[in-house]
Amino acid sequence: MEVSGICSICGKATSHIYTCSLCGAMVCADDYVPELKLCRICASKFKK
Repeated sequence: MEVSGICSICGKATSHIYTCSLCGAMVCADDYVPELKLCRICASKFKK
């Protein structure tokens, strides 16, 4: 696996990194909510 980044939430090395459109955190697929284009921390603030 080619590592392109480290998730800023879980710390996992990942081959595909996503950027949260609200806070700018670089996160792995597990911590990204694609339908909102947000990391799971920002997404949880909006789902309340």
